[in-house]
Amino acid sequence: MKSNRMGMGIKSFQPLDRISYIQGKMSDSGIDVIYLTYSKSVYYYTGTTQPAILLITPEDYRLMVINGFDFAIEETWINPDKVSPCRGAEDAKELLKRWKINSGTLGTELDILPTTSYFQLSKIFSEFRIVDISHLVLEQRKVKDAKEVENIREACRSVNQGHERILEVLREGMTELELSAEIEHAHRRAGHEGLYFIRQFDFFMGPGPLASGENLSKIAGRVQSITGVGLSHAIPLGASAKKIKKGEMVVVDIPTYYNGYHSDQSRTYVVGKSPESCRLLYEGMKEIADRVIMNLRPGVTCSDIYNMAMKFAAEVNMDSYFMRLGGNPRKLSFVGHGIGLELNEPPLLHKNNQEIFKEGNVVTLELEMWKSVGEVVKLEDTLLITSNGAEILTISPRNLHEV
Repeated sequence: MKSNRMGMGIKSFQPLDRISYIQGKMSDSGIDVIYLTYSKSVYYYTGTTQPAILLITPEDYRLMVINGFDFAIEETWINPDKVSPCRGAEDAKELLKRWKINSGTLGTELDILPTTSYFQLSKIFSEFRIVDISHLVLEQRKVKDAKEVENIREACRSVNQGHERILEVLREGMTELELSAEIEHAHRRAGHEGLYFIRQFDFFMGPGPLASGENLSKIAGRVQSITGVGLSHAIPLGASAKKIKKGEMVVVDIPTYYNGYHSDQSRTYVVGKSPESCRLLYEGMKEIADRVIMNLRPGVTCSDIYNMAMKFAAEVNMDSYFMRLGGNPRKLSFVGHGIGLELNEPPLLHKNNQEIFKEGNVVTLELEMWKSVGEVVKLEDTLLITSNGAEILTISPRNLHEV
């Protein structure tokens, strides 16, 4: 399937415009001060993840570094006169006093702020009303600029090295853990930074989902996707000690992370020849994916894409198997998600989501089929929305891989 190159409307990398943009949104939202400490947000606006407070008002801003000041001053793209050391929230309050801001509405990311930090913030900023501005930050981050897209491309190149390694080493009798270790090593050698980030309290998972045979139908409660069962009940996701058998489906969904940005890709493999039923499942799934991708463009809503996928599944006679997990008769309510600084971020390609795709959105299309315990396949790609349509950023071949 031919993919389009980046459209002409992708913004160039102008990082200082990121702060200017959210400053412009503050008045409309009734926000007097933005107070950010989450490392992903500080990184997005300043280029550093050193422990810091980013204080933003409609007229000014300051990066207040708690630890690692020498690193931060070298890493950040903002002007040095906008960077200063600090001891914490009390210093931020003192700066607001110097800016003659003694009360009002203070916005921070309440969806990820620990409760103890919230209580401390409420005490220090008792004259302020504290509100959640996570939606403002995430809405801005949905549209990627050229530098962000290039980072995601690099993450896609590193995830492909894991795919190449699978083709070299997958064999009957190796364990899921051994295969996962080979993939992880290839990813790291290709520049993967070794972590990924999910905006969810108490979320845990190993390097990423990998499952084979009957494990494809054992779905842990943490995510709505093929999970694998892990090595113990302590982390019941990812590769296990199970040996891979000839003719079993193997699904690999291990993400990568490059320069702060993620790639998400799933591919399906089999040792030897695929059973005919699984081959037909995969062919139907790929046809659905191809047809959906052809319809991904600015102006289409997330619910449009979900409904298209369901319509196409019915047209290829795969409706009974499409977007099911572990034998659950209920279909998943989404077919993909946004991706960027976090592995899962808006927009969610949900059946009820009326968000409209814009040029510069980067999303995944995450499709799976379940027919029986061992008849399970999956295909997932990372996609850039351009004025010309959707460009597939993940570069690994999208066929069913018989090794």
